[in-house]
Amino acid sequence: MLFPRFRSRERDLRSDMERLSAIHSSIQRAIGEAESEFAGLISRLEDARSRAAFLYGDVIDSDVERDKKSSALIADAERFLVRGEQRRDELDAHFLVLRDMDQRMTAAIQALAEEQKSEG
Repeated sequence: MLFPRFRSRERDLRSDMERLSAIHSSIQRAIGEAESEFAGLISRLEDARSRAAFLYGDVIDSDVERDKKSSALIADAERFLVRGEQRRDELDAHFLVLRDMDQRMTAAIQALAEEQKSEG
């Protein structure tokens, strides 16, 4: 055989569409998982802020002995809140990347779908 045989354009488009669709599904799943984590994190941060505010109020009104214990609890709360805020910022950065990838995959799949229509 002088020239190798190639697949049809229709089959190539179908393969490309399936490949990109699988990647797109993974991206959408990752976005959903990140959104769930973000919602839980925000809820825990709000709860921790409320508890820290209540604890801080107790420190202001308490005696010296309880004050030491409460101060340690406030320091723990501050560390928790700082870590939670850092994670929120990390998730915000992930969202930017994931949503950009989602938009690119959507555009690529739409372009392939348009090409399939014009081929058919």
